[in-house]
Amino acid sequence: MARKIFPFFSLLCLIALFSSCKKEYSVETGITTVDATGSLKDSSGNCLPASVVGTFYNGVTPGSDTAYVEVKVNVDTAGSYVITTDLQNGFMFADSGFFSTTGINIVRLKPIGTPILQKPTFFTVYFDTSICGFTVNVNDSTGSGLGGDGGGGGIDDTTNLSDTAWQFSQGVNKYNGIFDQAFVVDTLGGSYMVLIGSTAETGDTAFVLSIPTLGGVITPGTYTTLTTSVFYLQDLFAGPPSIFSANFLTAPDFITINILTYDASTKIVTGNFNGTSKDAAGNTVPITSGSFKAFITY
Repeated sequence: MARKIFPFFSLLCLIALFSSCKKEYSVETGITTVDATGSLKDSSGNCLPASVVGTFYNGVTPGSDTAYVEVKVNVDTAGSYVITTDLQNGFMFADSGFFSTTGINIVRLKPIGTPILQKPTFFTVYFDTSICGFTVNVNDSTGSGLGGDGGGGGIDDTTNLSDTAWQFSQGVNKYNGIFDQAFVVDTLGGSYMVLIGSTAETGDTAFVLSIPTLGGVITPGTYTTLTTSVFYLQDLFAGPPSIFSANFLTAPDFITINILTYDASTKIVTGNFNGTSKDAAGNTVPITSGSFKAFITY
């Protein structure tokens, strides 16, 4: 059964925010680097032009080497950067790196997620205190993988569904579904296990858990969203605010996540989670009976 691949936009934006709130220390050089500053606009306050490269199709995961967006950044201070867009129509764009020179720099924003609808899609892009935007035309597709990179567009996912399940309760409401992606990723903020799922009934809601790893090694133990773990349930079509969210910005509300087991031979991870989170209105709500079982694909 072909399954949608959902973006981990909430995780990426959170890690980007967390990384941008602190200076980076280089083990190799012993030099503390600073965050880059600058603008997506020129000296007159006009947004610098963005270039959309490649073709995007609904239902097909775009290849980051063939479909991306180049934005110009007027850099005032050299340093580390994270540039992201908002989530629209099931996908977004982001990139991170280091500006070594001031003045105009070109950044290639890579796509994350899969376009859902065939339509022109407008994105808001953020850097430092500046905000600009660009439009990506999403073309019609039969789901045969046109424009994709083998990352999920038009390809059946053969993962055993019994190994990809999540659930939790919020009051009398129960939520559950499958995992569409489960992997370990390296970012500027460290290495994380990322679990991304969708609700079983509608498929229009993204469930996200992210837990830090020790150098990419998944380790049983207790983790909390007070530090670098995150918990989200997000409506893919409505966008922010999240239905439920817990991260270091929502303290004192937090979710405790326990990795109970991880089998490196089968790549199956199991765990549970409970605590309190914020709802869309910013209220504190209990999250109970949370559990997960996922097959780590890469």
